[in-house]
Amino acid sequence: MGYVIALSNRKGGTGKSTSALNIGAALARANYRVLLVDLDPQRNLTQALALESTPYTLYEALMKEHRLQAVPTGIPNLLLVAGSPALSSVERQQGAEAGSERQLQLLLADFRTRCDYIILDCPPALDLLTLNAYVCATHVFVPLEAQLFSTEGFELVVELVARVRQQLNPTLELAGCFFTRYDRRKVLRREVAEELRAKYPGLVLHTTIRETIALAESAQLRQDIFSYSAQSAGAADYQTLTEEILQRCPPDSNGQIV
Repeated sequence: MGYVIALSNRKGGTGKSTSALNIGAALARANYRVLLVDLDPQRNLTQALALESTPYTLYEALMKEHRLQAVPTGIPNLLLVAGSPALSSVERQQGAEAGSERQLQLLLADFRTRCDYIILDCPPALDLLTLNAYVCATHVFVPLEAQLFSTEGFELVVELVARVRQQLNPTLELAGCFFTRYDRRKVLRREVAEELRAKYPGLVLHTTIRETIALAESAQLRQDIFSYSAQSAGAADYQTLTEEILQRCPPDSNGQIV
């Protein structure tokens, strides 16, 4: 059974979709079978892969209108379940239904036997979609900026993971957080990072994602950073981050998923 990794933060603009794409691409380049799932109604991950015209999205699967469909991304070993603006209505339509928090778990059951890593790009809210992600996830990683409101979002994720572990998914692990758009020249950024490391020892990953032109340009051109500029600082950062994630979600000694 493969790992299911949720990338989550209550605050938007922390680089969740960019990180989902580039971590997924790095894993796929390492010959792991990877599925990206876009749970965000803003569907930034879907747009980043230029797959907005996919006829069936996660929404139709959650509404039981169509089977869950994963489409090729153009990157070998990397598939996508596309997002949709209609996902914003899922809580209103299904929130009162018994078992609504386990819909995604059921939909992904078959993919877990066929994929090494499933990466869930969660919406910037602790809503029914995020709850679905936590119920089926094995690990939660939190991308965040080294500033006050982003770190407050991390603390809310810590609380929700604890509740989900207690009530719905006892094996869920809060695997860590990492800083995006990081500029170590700014004193405030360094101070916020140091405070979070002191408060949550072992949870803050060593790798930081620097704010670089190449990452902005690759997003504008709808490419992962490795396809756009494999020698850039952004590619180096995401490669190192992915290697650190592999240490926390490791394959076995033969390179297989345990």
